[in-house]
Amino acid sequence: MTPRVLVVDDEPDELALLARHLRRLGYEVVTMKSAEDALGDEDNLGVDVAIVDLRLPGMGGWELVDVLHARRPGLPVIVTSVLDPDDYPPVEAWLPKPFTGDAVRDAVARALEGRS
Repeated sequence: MTPRVLVVDDEPDELALLARHLRRLGYEVVTMKSAEDALGDEDNLGVDVAIVDLRLPGMGGWELVDVLHARRPGLPVIVTSVLDPDDYPPVEAWLPKPFTGDAVRDAVARALEGRS
């Protein structure tokens, strides 16, 4: 079964780039432009990993990470941001911007490590 990845980023170019890298790596990708959109459909939470931009309008990335962990305990979350990685919330992997395809691959591998 192909792993599903939820990507939440309000920047269309970043969202498209992440989706392209992930699809090239063989993942099924669900893209959302806001935390509210991502949480609005329970099917979006049936993913294997989530990638969350910290700087989102409305509900921010920090709060979204907390809600994802509360609704889906054990869901691996990757944070992506232009902010300093020292300011990221506790998550399974990090993807500082700007990122490369190799960085996306490595972050998802780290997040999924140890999961069957």
